[in-house]
Amino acid sequence: MRKSSIVIILIFLAISYAVYGQEKPGSIGEINFNSAMMLSVSIGGQFVSNGTFPAVPGERVDQFITRIYNQVITLTPYMRYSVYGLRNITLRRFSGEIIQVDLQKFRLTGDYQFNPLLQNDDVIIFPPYDDKTNFISIGGAVVNPKTFQYVEGDRLSDAILFSGGINPAYENIVTASISRLDYEGKNERIEIYQISENPALQRGDRIRLLGEEPQRKNFHVRVGGEVNRPGRIPITRGTTTLREVIKNAGGFKASADLNNAELIRGRDVVTTTRATEQFDILMMQRMANISAEDSLSFLADNKLRFFRANGVLNFNNLDDTNSIASKFIVQNEDSVFIPSRLNLVYVYGQVNNPGYIEFVSGSDYKYYIQKAGGIAQTAKDEIYVIKGKSRAWIQVEEDNVPQVDAGDYIWIPKERPREFSYYLERVTAVAGVVSAVATILLLIVQLSK
Repeated sequence: MRKSSIVIILIFLAISYAVYGQEKPGSIGEINFNSAMMLSVSIGGQFVSNGTFPAVPGERVDQFITRIYNQVITLTPYMRYSVYGLRNITLRRFSGEIIQVDLQKFRLTGDYQFNPLLQNDDVIIFPPYDDKTNFISIGGAVVNPKTFQYVEGDRLSDAILFSGGINPAYENIVTASISRLDYEGKNERIEIYQISENPALQRGDRIRLLGEEPQRKNFHVRVGGEVNRPGRIPITRGTTTLREVIKNAGGFKASADLNNAELIRGRDVVTTTRATEQFDILMMQRMANISAEDSLSFLADNKLRFFRANGVLNFNNLDDTNSIASKFIVQNEDSVFIPSRLNLVYVYGQVNNPGYIEFVSGSDYKYYIQKAGGIAQTAKDEIYVIKGKSRAWIQVEEDNVPQVDAGDYIWIPKERPREFSYYLERVTAVAGVVSAVATILLLIVQLSK
């Protein structure tokens, strides 16, 4: 018994060497198997490569096709953009038997009836692939809305299968609508079916599983900065107020700077209102009478208008239940940032010692400029106070001295040095205009005589 087992093992090893150790791969379809043990399989139709290739005994259609495809695109990478269908593939046996292969169904169900074993002298024929007219599309209450290749005999259950099934987030999905166009595509007929009826489909059908989209989603607001529990705060759809968000974030820390706190519109809101934003800007510009330079500023201001909601929000008033801030409704993916109190004023530009100066309540711009070393000789005769939250620029004038608050900026621009040639050019230009005007006036006087 032991000797017979050893003989069987030796025979198996000899066969394995003969099968796996003889040939070297070097062309499409070629593998390390003894040709005497191989199957011969041909591929035709709309595939990346047609011809006859070796196949391994026990190899199925999907494995064989995948192997040939990968070898083709390895040798000719541009072929990876070639399109071929995974459905309605014809497998012709040497015996005359014809089998319809559906690799897309096999990959979704794992049912091997759609992926048969290969036999010697099989011929695999791929049909023409046309996703413009030979299609079925499905959407609505499905996991993955999809357009797929139509095959004669398809039913509603096949479309639901290809779309990943009914989305479990929806409730009571029992009906489907099927939109069908006439031959010219001008007239539509919509038919309503019970899903349980599983109606047969037609080429070009457009299906929707009917159900209201669930609004049980991950609505949230991001809160950062000087709050006791920063992070994502869950909210409801269209009802949660800013006051509730701050309360759920643990409230403000003692170091919070509420004067400079801000709320920025969420990414989801910005994405869904992008078309509205463009339409709104176009409507505003349609009858606007502004210069090109002002138009650029107008576009920037409108962008900020859609992103920010700061203009109406005073975070100091959140405890007042009648205030606009406390009633403000947050939206999904809004961001709230509460900075720490910055008890400083930043002075820069043409001062001798630019930097942060400690804020002193009631002090005007002159105090901070003095603390910054005074105005430099290169300074222009202009001073601006830039507000910390709004970034609004206020030019200091005799009759308009703005209040300086903590977090504000004071900027003094530089006087641009002018060379003699600059003034000469200006004088020349003015002289030219004066000369032209004088000439015209002289002509008018002479003609009037």
